[in-house]
Amino acid sequence: MENITISIVTCTYNSELFLEKALKSIESQSYLKIEHVINDSFSTDSTLQIINEYIERNKGRYPIKFFQSEPNGVANALNVGTQMASGDVIHYLHSDDYYLDRNALARVAAYFQDNPNNNWVTGNFLIEFAGKTIVLPQTLLLRSDPQIALSAMNFISHENTFMKREFVNQYGGFNEGKDEVVEYSLWLRLIRDEKPLVVDDEFTVFIIHKGSTSTGSPLKLLKAVMRAFHTQEKEKVIPLLGYYPENKAYIWGNEVLAKTRKLIAQSKKQLSKTFKLLTGNWWS
Repeated sequence: MENITISIVTCTYNSELFLEKALKSIESQSYLKIEHVINDSFSTDSTLQIINEYIERNKGRYPIKFFQSEPNGVANALNVGTQMASGDVIHYLHSDDYYLDRNALARVAAYFQDNPNNNWVTGNFLIEFAGKTIVLPQTLLLRSDPQIALSAMNFISHENTFMKREFVNQYGGFNEGKDEVVEYSLWLRLIRDEKPLVVDDEFTVFIIHKGSTSTGSPLKLLKAVMRAFHTQEKEKVIPLLGYYPENKAYIWGNEVLAKTRKLIAQSKKQLSKTFKLLTGNWWS
């Protein structure tokens, strides 16, 4: 198991509220064949102080790559962080997430070790709300038919998904469009070619709070749902049916539409010829 290096990517911007908890959950892991990539978007609060203290505490324990990049959205920050990573497996631990227990990464490494041909692993959605942790076992939906389940909605927990780094790069990383869910396009592209290893397990806790970009308020949640529908359209997915360019009904409909357009074009051409003949005879 020790031959698998896990790259943890954390992006920060004025993240002082929860960052310390995230960092302590990393340094407490029993599995330390890791590297930590931290991309900060020029924070102005105490974020940098927290990061510097964390780096100092963990010198010599595992590599920590810290750098700063211009704030161009979460997806861009994640993609830039990905390019700095060098591990076999990559995980995106946001500054308001934390690992559930000290053996979380050890379990992840074991899943990849036991399933060497699998490129990604996903577990249950685990949230912390008002100080309580709640497991949402959405993997029950994913296990039966993950492609169909994912076509309906973004049922994959970003926080509890781990991927081989080369696999992420191969499929283009995260979507930087403003009208789409950051990770949903990536999931839809990945699952088209390979199903994830779906496990009844939890690794990472997602904290729901007012500052959350997708769940901080009912309005933010509604906007996230609408962005998910927009992503489905862009990726050519019909909810519960899957990829519509490959759907038999869609193919048949397109063929009928193409034939109809051809007949209309031919009819217009014939009418034009007839009209010219009639008008030409009338003027003569």
